[in-house]
Amino acid sequence: MNTRRAFVKTLVVGGVSFPLLDLLASSPGAHPGGGPNPIEGLFPGFNALTLRQKIEWIERQTSATRAHPSGIFVCMSKVTPEGLRPVRPSDFDGMDQFTDNFGLKFRSVTDFFNNENSITTSGSHLAAQSVRFLASSDPAALAAARKAYGSLHRIYQLGVEHGRAGFMGKPYHFEFSGHTTGDQYLHAMWGLWTFYPVASPDEQAEIRTMIQAFADYLIAADFTLHFENGNHFDMGRDYTDYNAIMAAVVAAAYKLSGDKKYLPAFEHVMSHGRWMTHNRLDSTIGEIKADRWREPSWEIFVHNQKRPGEFVHWEQIIHCQFTAIAASIIHECMPDRFTSADLDRTVRLWWADHAMGFDPHYWGYLYWFLVNAADRSWRPCPRTERTAKEHWIGGHPMLSYTASWMFGECLTRFLWTAMVAARHCPQLRDEAAGFAAESLKRLQPQHLLWIRDPDGRQVPPELRYFTEFLSSEVPEGMIATYWEGTRLKLWS
Repeated sequence: MNTRRAFVKTLVVGGVSFPLLDLLASSPGAHPGGGPNPIEGLFPGFNALTLRQKIEWIERQTSATRAHPSGIFVCMSKVTPEGLRPVRPSDFDGMDQFTDNFGLKFRSVTDFFNNENSITTSGSHLAAQSVRFLASSDPAALAAARKAYGSLHRIYQLGVEHGRAGFMGKPYHFEFSGHTTGDQYLHAMWGLWTFYPVASPDEQAEIRTMIQAFADYLIAADFTLHFENGNHFDMGRDYTDYNAIMAAVVAAAYKLSGDKKYLPAFEHVMSHGRWMTHNRLDSTIGEIKADRWREPSWEIFVHNQKRPGEFVHWEQIIHCQFTAIAASIIHECMPDRFTSADLDRTVRLWWADHAMGFDPHYWGYLYWFLVNAADRSWRPCPRTERTAKEHWIGGHPMLSYTASWMFGECLTRFLWTAMVAARHCPQLRDEAAGFAAESLKRLQPQHLLWIRDPDGRQVPPELRYFTEFLSSEVPEGMIATYWEGTRLKLWS
């Protein structure tokens, strides 16, 4: 695979420059207790395939495993030596289980792996297959897109049936739930917005209805989500990526309807946003330097091992994709209020941290790492002992300690951000294209996992099931990136 422009010459990680083309190829992800991860056996001969063949194989495997009789997509399929399948209660026998996730009580832990991100998966799949169709005109891509659209539409209908049109509840147990998060709207919007140009007239009418209902519901709720544990989140007055998502929903509703009632809501949301001038790390570092920062609960893991000026990274950079997608939608809908220069500047800002937490040997991102607020350098968090259950962050067992385990979603989110940069940021085109091309060149089955234990020593045996699930969005992100790069003529 050759880029039409030169690859990036070096990647700076933790203050050290790594020549991209001189790095060792990614090693297979190890499994806690030794041996390769089961996913390696599901893709025999993967390394001998061309890049397009790899992407097509991923598309076939993952599309099949997303399907469910309800029509709603399964988000994190179980990886077994026999193949990919929905999770079963017996998969957790003898493991350290959980049924409480950030105050939300599941009927069963299987609900988390089947449905926590069904909306994300449906929207990402819809976007990926729509991009594939736009690049290839393959009718199979359009058919695949319609299956993902059917999943999103069914979840939307659950809200309508419960008197909450526009509320996209996470469909636990493949049923309506009153719980959701703002990022679910982001991926729903990405899918619907990308599919709209190739949808049928009837589908386009449905999409207009859905997006206007999203906006109407969120405006009526003052852009605020309320959770079972009594907490709430005002996304309209949030200053970072969730604010951008809300602005994109309202902007799209205005664009598709022409109704000026959405303009005051758009201006209200945008007036609170700082995502055009600050990414997440900027905001944290700014608070530390202004002496306004208060240690969050996860700092307890390495409290006595931090160096002066350091803070623990936990999901600070992985929202780059959220902002890139939201900002591009806003620009398409409101080019006079959010110009091409605004989009260029915003995407460059959020792309800037793509080397943070990046392990060039395994070609992926650490979930936990320490950042120095003084100079933005970083280092991996030390492996710590697991805390008692009452100290798990959000009741989640993987958030009970720090170690060098890797988070699949981060790579795919930066890959799509790279595609937005390549399309809209002329100064970043070569760098973003080089990173994406090299990432696809190094693509291994292990990259499709939600959580990866790179050396078999970062995830304890009682949590090994977390390393045996397909990511809810990585396969779709890889497919979308390949075909978008093809559309942009970044590779041949």
